[in-house]
Amino acid sequence: MTILLSGAHLPYPHTNGFHADGERLVLTRYSPTTGALGLTSVRWRDGERTARDLYEAEPGTTGPEQLLWPDVALAAERVAWVRNDAVHVLDLDSRAAPERLYAAAPGHTLQNLCSLTAAGDRVVVMEQPEDRDAPVTCLEISVSTGRADELFTKDWFANHPAHSPYDESWLTFAHEGPSREIPDRIWARHPVRAPEGRCVFDQAAEGGTLAVGHERWMFHDLGALVCAYGESEAGPRGLYALHPDGRPARLVSAGERDWHCDISRDGRRAVVDTSGPLDAPGRGWQNAGQVSDVVLVDMATGARTLLARTAADRHPRHPHPVFTPDGTAVLHNHGDPSTGEVAVARVPLPGEDSSR
Repeated sequence: MTILLSGAHLPYPHTNGFHADGERLVLTRYSPTTGALGLTSVRWRDGERTARDLYEAEPGTTGPEQLLWPDVALAAERVAWVRNDAVHVLDLDSRAAPERLYAAAPGHTLQNLCSLTAAGDRVVVMEQPEDRDAPVTCLEISVSTGRADELFTKDWFANHPAHSPYDESWLTFAHEGPSREIPDRIWARHPVRAPEGRCVFDQAAEGGTLAVGHERWMFHDLGALVCAYGESEAGPRGLYALHPDGRPARLVSAGERDWHCDISRDGRRAVVDTSGPLDAPGRGWQNAGQVSDVVLVDMATGARTLLARTAADRHPRHPHPVFTPDGTAVLHNHGDPSTGEVAVARVPLPGEDSSR
């Protein structure tokens, strides 16, 4: 394991942080000690010595609810994020200041996760009245004009919007809430096939319901991975693959502690982090001890390989592992609950050369 940058954390795992043909990565600088909060671009093979600061947030509260979660366009040098109930965009290949693209309507707030299209021309965000129990509206905002169009509204807490990188006409979002109580976590919206969105994963299982979350959509196919948590009353628990086009879901790899996941761009491998050590007795958060393992999963066989062990407690000290675009390494957050600090680490994959 190599530390890329201290006092920093990765973007959310279902978003994209890579740019410059996959060689650079946008990270959030965060330190509870110094109060630093901003965005930095690094060359992920080299880390700190190639860091280039992009944005410095104004002084103020920098707790977990105020963190920056950027999303970078897959085919354009542009990044978007939400801060202080406003969407900001920045062109990564210019020295211009960030643009404040859209601000929440009076009496409303913006959730802190957004999703850019591949071309970087539109950004999706969730807006809601200040009462969290009020309806949530999904907005699509034009980067060129700032115009916001309503895509749909839900009378429950919808969040985690993300465009499918395989076919961005599909937009995924989540029915958020206590995972053991939500029977329809994963939704997808298509302008023709499902304009109001529909649930795309049946969580019913023999003996009860799967508690699922942290879905990540695939690059090589129309589908997603999702973790069935160890706290699920039913099984099998572990990593599942699902599809919004009617193909049946399948269990990729059984696991009693899967938490977050990512998939390589060629679809051959997945990675999960865990709610506790793999070798500890129990499941879910039983005997977790603020430990999380980063585990490589073979998508064809389900075989698992331990890559790293790190600490985990609250955001941003979640490992949130992601593959590099070339598939040679996994990056993850390396937290220190004793100080509250976090760093970004790189782990080379077996048989791969990530140094070139």
